[in-house]
Parts: sequence; structure tokens; C-alpha cells
Amino acid sequence: MIEKSYKVSFYSWVGFAALLLLNGCGSNATDPSAVEKALNELHAKYDELTNKRLADSAKWAADDIETIGDWEYSVKDIPYSSPDQLETVLNGYGDERWEVFWVERTESGFLVILKKPAVSYLSKIPLSQFGRFVIGKPEAPE
Repeated sequence: MIEKSYKVSFYSWVGFAALLLLNGCGSNATDPSAVEKALNELHAKYDELTNKRLADSAKWAADDIETIGDWEYSVKDIPYSSPDQLETVLNGYGDERWEVFWVERTESGFLVILKKPAVSYLSKIPLSQFGRFVIGKPEAPE
């Protein structure tokens, strides 16, 4: 859905830019060479933007695939005043999807080591659908 929105706004921008360029051509606006030059400039800008977007997307996908199965870790020193306070603090970390996997008593409270799966958006796509994104086949009819 975001991609469609991007295309609409991009094509709107291209159309607007074409009008500005053609209007800026002055009396030569009907001259095929002025129109052709303006369109060639727009085409070159379009190619530049789409090639950069494709390269950025490929790098993002490669980086995202690298994070599948990875963990993020956090070490926290939690001062202890009461069981209710400790429970509140740990539930706060739980709300952020952290899970405690090591607790050690310290003089002032607890040293807690937490972990959570690294964020990977591509891991959420079913394998049966993944090829459509990689190969670029159109979406299946609903």
C-alpha cells in the first residue's frame, strides 16, 4: 500500500515537473528539441531515483535477512526497595518484549540480563509468499 502511494505521489511530481519545464521553455515550447530535452531530463531523474531506491531496498533486505534469528541483549542494574517495585520494573521491560534470562543479587538490588528477538520484517512473510517479493511476480488474486 505504501508503494502505491509512493508511485502516485512520484508520478504527480513528475507531471508537475514536466509542466514547469515545458512552461520554462518559453517560446520554444513547441520546438520538438526543447520538449525532447525536458522529457529526457525527467527520464534521467526518474531512472536515478528508481535505481537508488532499488539499490537501497536490496541492501535493506540483505541487512534484514541477516537479523533473522539474532537476539538483542540488555543488562540492567535494578535497585530493590520492594517486591512490588521490582515487579513493576520487570513488567515495564516485558511490555517492551524483553525477557529476563539471568538475575544476580547485588548490594543495591539486582543485576538483570534481558533478551529479545532482533526485529526482522522479512521473517514475518510466509515462505510461500517470499518468492513474490524476491522475484517480483505480481500479487495473487484475492
